[in-house]
Amino acid sequence: MLPCQTHCSHYCQGCHKTCAAWRLLQQRQHEDRQRKKEYLRRANESCRQMLHSYWRAGGYIGPQMGR
Repeated sequence: MLPCQTHCSHYCQGCHKTCAAWRLLQQRQHEDRQRKKEYLRRANESCRQMLHSYWRAGGYIGPQMGR
């Protein structure tokens, strides 16, 4: 079900294919997904660099077990 189907007074079957508001919504969602992907890519790279620096410094020491 399309999100506009319940609240758009101009809704008719297949109208989203030519609807400017629908295209704008799709564009905004695309941009939002791209921003999220870029954020996750940067966070992943930052974590990768940090773990690599720990590894070069003598290895990663995890939490102590049994204390």
